[in-house]
Amino acid sequence: MIKPRYVLAAGLAAGLMFAFANLASAQGAALEGREVRASDGAVVGTIAKVIAGADGRPLQVLVQPKGARPTGPRSLPYKALSADGDRFVIPLSKAEFDSMPAVDLAAK
Repeated sequence: MIKPRYVLAAGLAAGLMFAFANLASAQGAALEGREVRASDGAVVGTIAKVIAGADGRPLQVLVQPKGARPTGPRSLPYKALSADGDRFVIPLSKAEFDSMPAVDLAAK
């Protein structure tokens, strides 16, 4: 027979995990669309998508480049972003960012 306190503890743990997943999802959604600048101050693009790890914390961001001929997004580690007001700065120059390979979202 399962004791009631174990059922309560399991229910609380599941509730906390669900709440944490929702918070992480909300954090990711709050980052999307935010401007990203290079270390030289140039605008490189905006955050198109946040990819979370198994624990729900942001791991990677896909940054959609800005420009006359934008290509696919670039993948950067979330930890590479530094907050600067309502935008982010990355430790790369615009030239370094532009030379990164685009992520093929259609690839499986």
